[in-house]
Amino acid sequence: MKVTRELVIIQLEKMFAGEISREDTGWWAYDLILEENLEYEPGYERLLADVLRSLHYFHDIEQYMAQFYPETEELHYYLKCLRGEEFYQRSRVIHWHV
Repeated sequence: MKVTRELVIIQLEKMFAGEISREDTGWWAYDLILEENLEYEPGYERLLADVLRSLHYFHDIEQYMAQFYPETEELHYYLKCLRGEEFYQRSRVIHWHV
């Protein structure tokens, strides 16, 4: 499967609009991460991988796991980077390496 910025933007926008739950978004990201032939949009591999890694934590609804959920500000930053409004700087998002 090919993961593009457009695909991830659509998923994030649906989550922010309340059309899909955070948990479902987490499962969506988790399933993608487990894909054997996962292909990222060229030039955006690191950004897309980091976004999926952050989102996948939402699939686990145990109270303990909530500490690993990405903050709303982080998700908005990712969205801006995916849209090309900001240059992605991994160091601005502490969450990616949890």
